Amino acid sequence: MKKVKVLIVGKSNVGKSSLINYFCNKHTALVSNKLHSTRISTSHIIDYNNVHIEFIDTPGASINDSNLLSKAMKSNASKYMTNADIIILLTQPQEKYDYEIKIKNQIIECNKKYILCVNKIDLDSSGQYKDDLFISLGVNEASFVSVKESIGIDSLYTLIKDKIISEGIEGTDELTNERNNINIIQELIRESMINHTNKELPYETAVHISYYRVKSKSDVIKADIIVSKDNHKKIIIGKKGAMIKNIGIEARELIELYLGKKIHLSLYVVVRDNWKNNPTVLKDIGYIE
Repeated sequence: MKKVKVLIVGKSNVGKSSLINYFCNKHTALVSNKLHSTRISTSHIIDYNNVHIEFIDTPGASINDSNLLSKAMKSNASKYMTNADIIILLTQPQEKYDYEIKIKNQIIECNKKYILCVNKIDLDSSGQYKDDLFISLGVNEASFVSVKESIGIDSLYTLIKDKIISEGIEGTDELTNERNNINIIQELIRESMINHTNKELPYETAVHISYYRVKSKSDVIKADIIVSKDNHKKIIIGKKGAMIKNIGIEARELIELYLGKKIHLSLYVVVRDNWKNNPTVLKDIGYIE
């Protein structure tokens, strides 16, 4: 079966993961209102007319840190642009569109066409942002949606399907990277951590799947929660292990919904000093190749 790659790009927190979850009709991509939640690109596939449509979720483009992790996140979306069949540039009502201009220029450099999509239109029913949007990006049309309110998604989906036909996109026979499943599971565990921890701690943690055994009834997964300080480890574990227990319960539920089967999940907290600049750790996690 052929596969059409639809890359979704945009700055952090515009709703890329939420849009993908809506398309796939299940929770497969990490969703959070915290900036820079998504760390690595993941693929999510649905079927249309004997064609796989592979939606690719990417880290936000608006990252200012200069550590090795941040550099990897910024380059993650760029490397997918060359091979994408369709690119959705996702934004939202706002005063300026500087980041979107930069992303648009990247898309043009890759000689790719794109669909401009504005999410969260429920936040500005007046539509006053549209003039600035069109002038800034030099366009005169866009798709307007609200994932939260289920507005305009069907029209966007129709636009994507029409573009597949009008552009004569046949897709490829390339299989999804085997690493993708691991990346999604890691991100779902991180989502649970984000939901249960406060302030900046989620940005100081990472997840590495150290063991994954597929079984007929219940998969076995062991994961390391990586932190850079001993006091972060204590927070993650919590009093009498309460925090990590709650993280594990929610993570297991998210992963079981994604896999459609039961799992046995074990979480361990390990300290890795300055892990954000450690290429070995980042490679093991899958953030760099």
